[in-house]
Amino acid sequence: MIPGITVNYKKITILFILLTLVGSFLSGQALMISQPAASVFLTKTETITVKQLDAQVNALNTLRLRAGQQAAVATKADKLEILEMMISDILMMQGAERDGIKAEKAEVDGAVSNQKAQYEQQTRRSFTDAEFRTIVTKETGYTWAKYRDQLEKQIIQQKYIIAKKQSEIQAAAKLPDNSDIEKFYRQNKTQFSNPDMIRYSQVFISTINLDAAKKQEAGNKINEAYRKYQNGTLTFEQLVNDYTEDQNARYRNGDSGYIAYNDPNATAYLGKNFMDDMFGIDLNEVSRVMKSNIGYHIVKITDVKPARLLGLDDAVLPTVNQTVREYIAQQLIGKAQNEALSRALTSLVEDLRKDADIKLFEDNID
Repeated sequence: MIPGITVNYKKITILFILLTLVGSFLSGQALMISQPAASVFLTKTETITVKQLDAQVNALNTLRLRAGQQAAVATKADKLEILEMMISDILMMQGAERDGIKAEKAEVDGAVSNQKAQYEQQTRRSFTDAEFRTIVTKETGYTWAKYRDQLEKQIIQQKYIIAKKQSEIQAAAKLPDNSDIEKFYRQNKTQFSNPDMIRYSQVFISTINLDAAKKQEAGNKINEAYRKYQNGTLTFEQLVNDYTEDQNARYRNGDSGYIAYNDPNATAYLGKNFMDDMFGIDLNEVSRVMKSNIGYHIVKITDVKPARLLGLDDAVLPTVNQTVREYIAQQLIGKAQNEALSRALTSLVEDLRKDADIKLFEDNID
């Protein structure tokens, strides 16, 4: 796996994850009677209740569990640290509103597209918009609307930091030297590799959510298509045009892109037996009818990429117009900018605190 990439919804700049999580608990819930943990006033008074604080503690534990970590029992000191983050979040959003910082719909749409592209790069396969929505809601626990709300909040906070601390951030945006890139490559050389990959075209008929009778109809349809290919009535490309239900691939003669043998997401989605069978097909060979977790397929292998280590000037992926050298430069710039953003965030929150009235009710926190 290429270093520095995590799952899209996990691809969000780490700086903002904790801050944006709190929003779902401060803005999305009906307030219940609860003792106050803190009150914050910059442009208006907002109260953080003990219930909201406890909910945030639980949310962070859920995040740890989803990341494969162990949930922790929060001490009073832990809760006070989380409370400070919640206060900072309120100050940031009130400050941004006061200073007219907003996120446009097009910016949120762009953030969704970027996260989808990053997730596709990490998993080495393409997803439809509907598939990506399912992945996001399953792995984050958010509804799609809540996920977009959190992206909007991140965009507002990033724009606010940049607007207020632009010079500090730009100072960190210098291009890395070739020596820095080569050093990073040497230190992480074994991480820059491609597994066994194939490019395939297919005739696909879905069996998702079908009852037994409809699945039988789907099986009859794909077998009819295969017979027409076997007896020469139709070419593979004509089968795609006449039979496939993959509308995106139909206009590319069935091309479904590259897929990696060790891709856990593809294996879970399609099934291990199907993956094993597909990687056993020879180049330019058309398969028999094959069954996966999601339907029936007739597959043609159009390219084979054996596993190998990548050099600095190799493409990161067959479908990505970016070299390893360019990717490393991008990662080093991103790391420097994130560190600058972190410093700028700390500085901005300190500035906002000077203008704010903040009260803590520590006796209410156990």
